[in-house]
Amino acid sequence: MLSSYKEIVYGVVFGVGAAALDTLIDARGAGESFFAGIGNHPGMILYRILFVLYGLLIGWLLWKNNQRERDVRQLMERLHGFHQQYEALAVVLHSDLQVLLTRNLNLPPEDEAVLRNTYEKSRELQTVARQRPSV
Repeated sequence: MLSSYKEIVYGVVFGVGAAALDTLIDARGAGESFFAGIGNHPGMILYRILFVLYGLLIGWLLWKNNQRERDVRQLMERLHGFHQQYEALAVVLHSDLQVLLTRNLNLPPEDEAVLRNTYEKSRELQTVARQRPSV
């Protein structure tokens, strides 16, 4: 869980640290100990909770931003994998159609025309496959 939401946890830790530092500075200024500074000023606890909430908000915003970046990175990896598979299959299809055209199959003219048309379309597929998406 910590690895998934580390930004939020760090934000809360930052808020708690800021609240503790504020309490320590306030207590030293009044000549009290840290715990006396907490106990003698209960109204300041609400003020210091705002530090924790602010840290939580900053951590959550960072987490959301990093989550979007991770999602985009994952999508780009999936797109790259898809493109590689597509390119490989287009080459295999083109090669298979080329083999069929070079063999003397004695096909009727309509069937040979369909085969040649399919071969030409496989060339177009290869052209599209060679065009890498820009990142």
